[in-house]
Amino acid sequence: MTREVDVDPLYKYKLLNAPTGKITYKYIVNGEEENFTRTLDGISTSTYYDFFGREETLKKLEKFQYPDNNWNRSIGATKLFNDTYIPTIHFSGENTELFFHNPGTSRKLERVTFYFKDSRTSFTKVPATAKNKNFEKFQIRLQLGTKGIKGRYLLKLRNGSEDPLNLRQTIYGNINQAIGIPSIHSIMVRVYYNEKPAGFYTLQEEAYSESFVKAEFYGESVDHTIDAPNPVGDTFDCSTGADFEYQPRNMSFYDPFALKIGDNKDKLIALTKALDELDTTDEEAVAYFDKYWFDIETFHKAMCMEYLTADWDGYWYFTSNFALYQDPRQSTDSTYKFYFITQDHDETFGVGLSETTNTVGYDFPKQSYKTMLNKVWHGDEYDAFHRTLVDKLIAGSPELQLRFERTLISIVKNIFNPVAFTKVVDSYYERYRPDVQWDYSFTRPYRRSSQNPDWRYKDFLAGFENPLPGLPWGLYEWVTLRAEAIKKEFCIT
Repeated sequence: MTREVDVDPLYKYKLLNAPTGKITYKYIVNGEEENFTRTLDGISTSTYYDFFGREETLKKLEKFQYPDNNWNRSIGATKLFNDTYIPTIHFSGENTELFFHNPGTSRKLERVTFYFKDSRTSFTKVPATAKNKNFEKFQIRLQLGTKGIKGRYLLKLRNGSEDPLNLRQTIYGNINQAIGIPSIHSIMVRVYYNEKPAGFYTLQEEAYSESFVKAEFYGESVDHTIDAPNPVGDTFDCSTGADFEYQPRNMSFYDPFALKIGDNKDKLIALTKALDELDTTDEEAVAYFDKYWFDIETFHKAMCMEYLTADWDGYWYFTSNFALYQDPRQSTDSTYKFYFITQDHDETFGVGLSETTNTVGYDFPKQSYKTMLNKVWHGDEYDAFHRTLVDKLIAGSPELQLRFERTLISIVKNIFNPVAFTKVVDSYYERYRPDVQWDYSFTRPYRRSSQNPDWRYKDFLAGFENPLPGLPWGLYEWVTLRAEAIKKEFCIT
């Protein structure tokens, strides 16, 4: 077999005078032979991009099913997020070597190659920055030019360091897409640098980026094209204290709303004014607000997910981490249509709950969402005092609350219950377990004297069913407790 590019570990071979019918084959690397036999059907003239030692190159995962998915604006998964295949990302070059050993500074990496099931895409001089450097498996942010892969050019390699399964953010994102809300896409990938292992990462989009907005709001999922306005609307990255009270005389109140795209916060403040003036008992006024100011359906679904998973690093629990987008094509000269977008879903399903958030211990998943309405929060000096969106758009009227509850019940019936949830996530376990085992089998290039938590492969194996130190619930146990509590509260049969 021959290499096409010296720095890329892709090998090809052309078999002349191939026999008719099925062909069986296996790979041998440095004298090591695969312990299984591959088969090429009698119709195909080429294999996929097989990965040495991975028996199933393509494998369909189970999907979450939901009847009321009305979000049809996304470009879709495309080859980048096609999870029937586990992509490989290979970094190469001298800057790359330095970056993976010492991620303290941003660097332009000489070459980054993405391998998909039947194609590869390479980028050169890729700006890369590191985050979460208190862990050896640090996060990497990449800028793939201005076109990227099917229009997606700003991507992150994330590791759920606090999550012993490193799958919570993928699970959460896949549910988001199933229920139909604007949401970042994710896929599990193997990462190498200069032909050495770096880790099994989650590749995903950045929720407040222009790259994400164009693909998620202005995409066409059949031919995978994007037709976005130029410029796109305002985007905000929202951190602790970001709430939607109308405070026109206190502009510092809106400091937690970091404007990422746009000129100023005037449209955001106009939204808070419209929310403040909204009579939530007037159905026509609510319908107008829903159409011209803020999408209530996708917000309700997002809040269902925050509540169901105890997504404390979001909006409802701690006003700490979410994004906003204002769509110019749905706005007028006097109204500005906004969408709520969730992000960073690793500390969910019980992970990271502090005593400030969890005051009842093991029974936390049994708590009703009603305990989270019309209350004063202020969990620390930075947290907002209220949850204005929740109190107005969920608790604001019996009709709005019933609308939210119907959505919550539907998600539990279709997805967030032990049968449906376990069926899907078990397929993730079966598919990804060998790669997770590999992820714990080598010494990473960037070393830390200690890191907390310091999960191991045994914790991955145990964490689906069992509690772990500092985590009182296994993943499936959390879903069961939450679902059973909601079933009892709403008399679901």
